[in-house]
Amino acid sequence: MLFIIISCKKENIYYYSNKKPIKDSTVIRFVDTELQRLKIDTKQKNLEIHTTLDSTSYKTNLDSIRNKVFEEALTYSLNNHDKQAFDDWFREKIIIVDNHTRKVINFYSSFRTKKYDRNDVSLGALRKIIRLGNALYDNSNSEILENHLVNHAPQIISGKELEMSKEEVQFLSKFDIKNFNTKSYFFNYIRYLDVIKILQSYNDGVVKEPFVIEKVLINKKMIYFKKDNPHKIFGAKSLEKIKQVFSNQYSFGAFKTQLTNTQSLIFFATNSDYYTIINDGKYTYFIYIFGAVITNLDKKEYKIIPPKIFKKIEIQYYNAIRK
Repeated sequence: MLFIIISCKKENIYYYSNKKPIKDSTVIRFVDTELQRLKIDTKQKNLEIHTTLDSTSYKTNLDSIRNKVFEEALTYSLNNHDKQAFDDWFREKIIIVDNHTRKVINFYSSFRTKKYDRNDVSLGALRKIIRLGNALYDNSNSEILENHLVNHAPQIISGKELEMSKEEVQFLSKFDIKNFNTKSYFFNYIRYLDVIKILQSYNDGVVKEPFVIEKVLINKKMIYFKKDNPHKIFGAKSLEKIKQVFSNQYSFGAFKTQLTNTQSLIFFATNSDYYTIINDGKYTYFIYIFGAVITNLDKKEYKIIPPKIFKKIEIQYYNAIRK
């Protein structure tokens, strides 16, 4: 008699902070990306991954907002019969980080397949923000224009203006972000959590790593445990100047009256990718929206929703999902 032995190895288990198992594939993919960064092999078996995420789902809120978003989109030359395509292809991603602990409290993504997902941001969109921090890191007395972050009418920018200086590369190394192509900001990308890390330091002056993984066990043995190594990067004078620049940009184009108790808001974009970061004192909300809505796959037709609608959309998201 032939006996076939079947492996009894358990599948890996992903846990929310309240010990409930994580089932959402988009959340697991997000956690796996962080595991790979920590050089933990996600193909191993018997892993127990304990995360900082709570088990609250924002899906109901987001789905209700989608109808409002589509109604807004109709005013930008989208037809009613495009609604199914809009629902299928309009994509957003939201990460919420506690300002004090730097724990990722919640994550939501409507990118159901890895093929269309995005995990990083072009530094081209962050050029002014990085140069602001670099100037005030070196010298708190640096003169900074109050409208430094305000977007003006499109203009031709020289290639020299887009290059990364040695000082800017050195500044980013303070955040443990390295290996840049200095020929152009647009040749470089950094992960979402690194963007949050930079901008949180602009609010409290401290570099502290946002994280989603508390600990990892294999066969009940601890193989990873999160340790903090915060360090100060800005003094009070520099922080005050940063706050003033942020508040000026905030007042000019971010529909200020629709937000409450918010310390800072940054909106930036590259092509059809739109990002908003909102700090309300307690949490930092990173909201990403892909702005190309595919209306006909067969004919490869799509619409680009203009940037001004996304400021409204992302603030609607913030008002609906804030803790």
